[in-house]
Amino acid sequence: MIKRNTFAYVYFLTRVFFIGYGFSLIFTITNKDSWISFILGEILSIGLVFIITILKKKYEKRPFLKEKGHLILKGLYFLFATFVSIEILFIFQTLASNFFLLKSPNTFIILPSVLLVFRICVKGFKTIGRVGSVLMTISLVMVIIVLGTLTTYVKTDNFLPILTVNKSNIFISSIYYMAYSTSPLLFLILIPDTDNHLVRYYLLSSLTIILMGVLMIGILGPNFLEIYRYPEYMVLKDIKILDFIEKVENVFSMATLFDLFMVLAISMNVVKIKLKKNNYLFALVLLIVSLVSLYLGKNYSLALELYYYLPMILIVFTILIITVFLISLRKNR
Repeated sequence: MIKRNTFAYVYFLTRVFFIGYGFSLIFTITNKDSWISFILGEILSIGLVFIITILKKKYEKRPFLKEKGHLILKGLYFLFATFVSIEILFIFQTLASNFFLLKSPNTFIILPSVLLVFRICVKGFKTIGRVGSVLMTISLVMVIIVLGTLTTYVKTDNFLPILTVNKSNIFISSIYYMAYSTSPLLFLILIPDTDNHLVRYYLLSSLTIILMGVLMIGILGPNFLEIYRYPEYMVLKDIKILDFIEKVENVFSMATLFDLFMVLAISMNVVKIKLKKNNYLFALVLLIVSLVSLYLGKNYSLALELYYYLPMILIVFTILIITVFLISLRKNR
């Protein structure tokens, strides 16, 4: 069960920022050569995931980090988890209002999710892990069906010719891939009852991203890759089951909602831990997070800036947290 829960955590944390952000921005930078960036980004990420694994082991063996803590480290984790929660809620309301609940106010869109997240966070990581294990199984089945169904729509001409963009763009997209897929894994350092085979789980989770990315390139082609903000949703419109069941994209896009819900639960539970499990303070922070995400939903210019700067913000948080961790470990040998 511990291994299954850990895989579920890694699976959702690795995938979440590609929804509405990662795929769209990387396609904008490298277009049909994005598949190269995906593979290179995964290779670069292995080293960072290995570092996170080492820090996780050190954290579990250093009681001073858990008991006395480190004010700067606590503050960084609180800010990071709060920022991630805001972004996840913003992505959720944007996705839902554009494709599922077109006429519903954003407040009513996020309210049920916020209440459910509060409830599950009160129960703690054990409950989150159990829910994540179930949702991961459903999500993987959906991904396999999507990949198997849409493969016939892939056109090899959409990948040719290769290397038509600058190599610097490919490198930048690779760094962005690494930021999107690995920075949320920093939460795993704080999650109890998880094993340390993060690299293995990351490679499997990252593989689903790469396969979906290749599928989008092959189906949409270079002209449409740069247009769609949610290319992962647009390719689902081509799905047909038994050649006559159509319009099932909303069903299969539920997998993306699972990603968003689970990471919101994980990040907000990290916030709860940093608030010493005070439910009243936690409810207040959750309310503030919801209000800020609603403000982002109404402020398109600010949301657009976050769209472009998100990978850099994630990189900064990753560098700061890892650096403070290493300094803390060095001082308390």
